[in-house]
This record gives sequence, C-alpha cells and structure tokens, in this order.
Amino acid sequence: IGFLVWLIIRVMTIDITLSVNEKILIPELGSLNDLPSYDYGDNAVAIDGEVVTSKEFGTDVISPRPTASTAKMILALAVMREKGFSLGETGETITINTEMYSQYVYYVTHGGSNTRVMVGEEISEYDALVSILLASSNNMADTMTVWAFGSIDNYREYATKILNEWGIANTTIGVDACGFDESTTSTAEDLVRIGAKVMAEPVLAEIVATKNYAVPVAGELNNTNQLLCISRIAGIKTGFIGDASGYCLISGYTEGEHIITVALLGAPTRAKSFDDSLYLVEALQDLVQEREIIKAGEIVGYYDSWWTGPVKIVADHDLKILAWEEANITKEIVMDGKVGQVKIKVNNTEYTVNVTADEYAANPSFGEK
Repeated sequence: IGFLVWLIIRVMTIDITLSVNEKILIPELGSLNDLPSYDYGDNAVAIDGEVVTSKEFGTDVISPRPTASTAKMILALAVMREKGFSLGETGETITINTEMYSQYVYYVTHGGSNTRVMVGEEISEYDALVSILLASSNNMADTMTVWAFGSIDNYREYATKILNEWGIANTTIGVDACGFDESTTSTAEDLVRIGAKVMAEPVLAEIVATKNYAVPVAGELNNTNQLLCISRIAGIKTGFIGDASGYCLISGYTEGEHIITVALLGAPTRAKSFDDSLYLVEALQDLVQEREIIKAGEIVGYYDSWWTGPVKIVADHDLKILAWEEANITKEIVMDGKVGQVKIKVNNTEYTVNVTADEYAANPSFGEK
C-alpha cells in the first residue's frame, strides 16, 4: 500500500523541464557612434520613423533651421491624406487658372525652382506631385496648396494638426508650403521621421524613386536627387534657399522590411551635400543590417523529462531583425502543451516566434514509472 501511495504522489508531481536553446544569437556589427560627423549643420538617422541618432555641429541641442524644399514632403503627405488616391491611379485633375500661372511667373522672376504651366492646362494630381517632389517646383506646390486646402492658412492649420498627431513637435509651417521662405523650419530629427512617412506612402514612394518623368507643358522632369539608385538610395528630397538653409538632403532606403531615412542639413555646397550624405548612408549600411536569427524549423528549446528525454521545440517561421550594436538579450519560451512562442527581447524591443513541440508523452507509462 505504501508503494502505491508513493507511486500516485510521484505521478501527480511529475515535472517537465522547459529549456531554451542558447544558440539564438544576435549579431553585433558596431555602434551608431561610429557614424561620421561633419563640421557643419546637423544630421539624423531614423529606422522605421524612430530616431536612433542625431548630431549637430558645435552643440548638443538640435535646433530648428529653415527647411528649404524639404518642406514639400509635408505638403505631399497632407495632399495624400486630404485627396489621396491609390497606386496606379492619377488622382483628381487640376485646371491651371490665372492665379496659378502668376505663381509660376513669380518664381521665374525671383529665382525659385519652378515648372512651366499654361492657363487652362489640365494636370493630374499625380503629375503635380511629380513636379513638386522631382523638380522641386515651388509654383506647383503653391498651386496644390490652394487647390487642396483653399488657402495657405488652411494648409498651415491642417499640416500643423497632422504633425502634432505624429508627435513631430519642432517643425513650423511658415508663410508658404514650398519652403522658399525661411519661415518654415524643422530639425534633422523631425525630417527623418517625415521622410519615413513619405517612403511608407506607396504613391509618394514611387514618385521619389523615379529618375525622370514627363508632365504636360513642362515636359520631362529630372529628379534633383543625384544619389537616386546609388547604394540602394530610393529618394527622398533635396532643398536649398541660400545660406539660411545651406544644402539639405533627406535620403531613404530599405533594409529588408525596414525603412531607413537619413537627413544631412546645412552643407556648404551641393557637391558636399551629396558626397557627405552618400558617405553617411554607406557607413550606416555597414553598421545596420537585417539578419536572420531564427529559421523556420530551427530548434529553439526542449521539453525534458526523465521518462522521454529531450523533446524538440521548433520555430514555425523565420525571425529577422535589424542589429547594429551590442544588445542586452533575454529569451523565454512560453508553451501551452505542444504549441507556444519563443520571446526574444533585444534591449527594449520584444520579438515573438510561434513554436511547436514534437509529440511527447505528458506522463510516463506504467513501465517507466
């Protein structure tokens, strides 16, 4: 009888040990502190719209500066929210009136970037956005502002509202929407976040990745971004209005499923803006890479018991993450019977992979007891 009581207690208190395979590793590539610094302006990097590093020459505080034409990114995003259309469509039609033509004349006579228009011309919303983002057309930016929002004041209110919604707090919309006036200001940190939103919007992402495109009246337009298609760069926007802004460039590319944006503001020459931006992007690509750390079918842990031995727990799908510096890593497997998840926390970000255990006996057979 005593043996039977012992046996019953033993069966009721059987424990299955769950262990994690410690071979799950995060690659260490380097530190973002290794990125180059410049003796002018400021720069910032964002991954999926989150700023990961920023620097300003000569100070620890990133302060707003005139955006120049990088402000057109905000206008394009606002237009797509207010009068959006899908990839493959051309949106609504804008008919050029005398006021819109006078805007073209203004920028021609004042040295601002422009695209030729004619009174009575009909241009699609898509072609207007191409004019703004490729050729940096100030007059078409003014035209779209009035067409979509009624006035610059209405646009300013609308754009400020969506910037606040996105938590972008250091950008001010000035007296125009094109950035020709110095009153529109922002920071490198804000502009990389705005640039990420442009890259995430399919229509705008297609436009900024286009080298040249023909529109009515103005003809073929060339992208002002000379880095396009070099080192995987897929946009985004140039800007310059003189010494107040210096030469500005927001660049974007993808690393796996991730959008990476880089801002370099205040360069002393256009050539230096392109050269230093490219150097910064290429240094970043060496440091920040997507790596596969778990493969589908890989063993991530075990059930273990004295009657069955190790029972494999395998990943149901791949896990790829961006890695760039030494990380604090914790791993945990949570199982409910033969299904569950492996949770991997890298610094403050948690990733999960669904896992499945092989068949196993939850209790030992009588012979094993």
